[in-house]
Amino acid sequence: MGAALQRTIFAGGVLAASVAALAAQGKPQTWKNLQMTPTGVELTDKGSLRDCPPGTNTVNSVARAGEQIANVTVAFKVLPGFMPGPMKRPVVTAADGKTYNTSVQFVDVGSVPEFSCTFVYRVPQGTQLKSMTIEDATLDLSGLAK
Repeated sequence: MGAALQRTIFAGGVLAASVAALAAQGKPQTWKNLQMTPTGVELTDKGSLRDCPPGTNTVNSVARAGEQIANVTVAFKVLPGFMPGPMKRPVVTAADGKTYNTSVQFVDVGSVPEFSCTFVYRVPQGTQLKSMTIEDATLDLSGLAK
């Protein structure tokens, strides 16, 4: 196989991987010049309750019988004009309309230009998440669960 053909195949593979990675993300939403993109939902039996952006808080959460932990990861980008201030904790809504709260809180948002946070929710076993609300922005989580 020639080097040019190998480069073309490799480039096509990289492009396919990039398209697949973008497809695995949700649609970005912007609230007061803070861009938020959901990047994943992992349903598991444990989660880390680190603040957002991640700091030194290292408390962990473990699911109880009949529960699962929903780890919802969101990528943030601070855009020009963002004004730091207190932010409410994000809430998730399940497909059945029930809402769930997290103990993860926002701390010093805007101190770094880009960061990713994982928000931890205790939900009943089998719960499917539909959306996450951060202030006035609603992020679509359907299709992100692993």
